[in-house]
Amino acid sequence: MRITSRRRLPFTHTNSKDDTKSTSLRAAALVAVSAIALTGCVSTAAPSTDNSTAASDTILLGAVMAETGFMSPFDTPALNSLRIAIDELNGAGGIDGTPVELRVIDTGSDLEKYAPSAQTLIDAGAKAIIVTCDYDISSPAALVAEQAGVLNVSPCVGDTIYGPRGGLDIGFSLGNATPGEASVMAEFADSKSWTNAVFLTDTSLKYTQSQCAIARERFLELGGTEIAGYDYVQGENISEAVSSIAAGPAPDVIFNCGYSPGGAQVAKDLRDGGIAAPIVSGFGMDGTFWLDSIPGLTDYYVVTFASTAGDDPDPAVNDLATVYEQTYGARPTVGSFVTGPSTLDAIVTAHEVAQSWDGKALADAFLTFDGLELLAGPTTFTPELHVNVDRPQRVLVVEDGALKFVERRAPEKVILGD
Repeated sequence: MRITSRRRLPFTHTNSKDDTKSTSLRAAALVAVSAIALTGCVSTAAPSTDNSTAASDTILLGAVMAETGFMSPFDTPALNSLRIAIDELNGAGGIDGTPVELRVIDTGSDLEKYAPSAQTLIDAGAKAIIVTCDYDISSPAALVAEQAGVLNVSPCVGDTIYGPRGGLDIGFSLGNATPGEASVMAEFADSKSWTNAVFLTDTSLKYTQSQCAIARERFLELGGTEIAGYDYVQGENISEAVSSIAAGPAPDVIFNCGYSPGGAQVAKDLRDGGIAAPIVSGFGMDGTFWLDSIPGLTDYYVVTFASTAGDDPDPAVNDLATVYEQTYGARPTVGSFVTGPSTLDAIVTAHEVAQSWDGKALADAFLTFDGLELLAGPTTFTPELHVNVDRPQRVLVVEDGALKFVERRAPEKVILGD
């Protein structure tokens, strides 16, 4: 049986602001998980219980994510909207009449904290582990869950390695896969008749490396020309590259495959260096939080999940953005906020199919999803691919210090890459 439909939460209620933010935790390595003690606070979306054991009258979901540190701009909107969705679900009776409890450990974006944090939540009885929005960072936690036979889900990992190729047979991402995102970047540039390109690749993450490699391949396939390509590492000075670009043939478009804050610095350096060409980026450069550093920025395009500004073509997305603002006092900063409810919907749907919290049974249920309509978009999983590669995505543009909706575009062709 293939599952193709599910009710989407309406997001019509108003919450009080959650003031139980996580603080700091411990450090450990994957090989020493069982020997490491955890210290710090956890935040919950239901009445708090003892940290060591899940309450018998709740269904515990554990989140090992970054509410602080460099991954927090991407994780926090998804996590906050997940809290909203859990409130909605519990208001409707929970799962089979049992409320859901969300217990969050803030890793501070520290790689060493992911594995022991996951183990702590598994020991507490978590039915699923929800992890950070990048495979390189989240994989230690996901692999701990995998070894324990616990379903692991990321709201917005884009790397197709999140799945069997990465040792995660019971791991899935509700994110938009990098191959689809990168193809949309290239195809959007082609639709604007931008034929000569420069590619700037942040090599600090596999995500950004793959993004530029696939965007380049698709752009050239469409008849475009690469003028030059430059690598940089997050935070590195790119003055030499800027000088070379300024001295060479003027590009029609620049692909900035990076993430903030380093990617924002690259954008600033380009504009400060007198390079006015349109710039196209992916989800790593989504968000309004970096725009103040480049006053007057124009012709900057971002491919992402959704618009946060209330102008998204999906009314349900705009409704959630409004509820998010009512709940947290500000609109979500990046489009990954739509993946929080989608993560919960996917887990609930899988449980309805499996009638079990066994990780393998839940994974088998995930593999029945065939165009399942979630807020993040139509969702399909296969035995080989546990991330969605061909969803429609949003193209946004920076105008007047804000990101505004341009178009919804699905990839015409997806190149899976390595």
